[in-house]
Amino acid sequence: MAGLSVSVNSGLPNCEDSSSHLVRRTRFLTLYDVWCESVLRWIRALGGPEADREDIAQEVFLVASRRLHAFDGSNPAAWLYRITQRQVRDFRRRTWIKRIFTREHTDAVDTLPDDGFGPARTLERKQNQRVVQALLSKMNADRRAAFVLFEIDGLSGEEIAKIQGVPVNTVWKRLHVARKEFLALVARYERGYDPTAPLAGRRGNAPRM
Repeated sequence: MAGLSVSVNSGLPNCEDSSSHLVRRTRFLTLYDVWCESVLRWIRALGGPEADREDIAQEVFLVASRRLHAFDGSNPAAWLYRITQRQVRDFRRRTWIKRIFTREHTDAVDTLPDDGFGPARTLERKQNQRVVQALLSKMNADRRAAFVLFEIDGLSGEEIAKIQGVPVNTVWKRLHVARKEFLALVARYERGYDPTAPLAGRRGNAPRM
């Protein structure tokens, strides 16, 4: 767990000069020490992939560190469990878009043996690609570009900053908003919203962002 601890701590604000921030940091580290193993167990129980559990746990505690000021401390288990549920759900949705667009997935589908299911799987992949492209088209252009470059192409924040000609902090802000925007669109799609339908056919069903 040492590696995870370093990663989580590095996401905390620089608090050395503020006693209130030092108190918050101490409170967070105590929360982390007490609940880290539980969070990892919850991620496993919620179906988080074994290889990604520490990454998901890091996101859980980064969210917790940002929201700690609003937490009353009355039920840390329930509070952290709700955050964990959302992070596992969001991880699955991000994995979905990666699986649709990565070369490995495309090659694996296109080279399947002719077992009677190959064409159906290829059609499903193409349909999923159209859905994702339609969802992405609803997003702000700069945020969408940062999201695709980071989540699908695997570029670093620094590389995206150079491409987009903005400070790296702007990239992280764009990614933060883009993830929320995209996941909200995916959630609406899962509830029946069809982003590929003609405009007249989905009147009144446009997502409210």
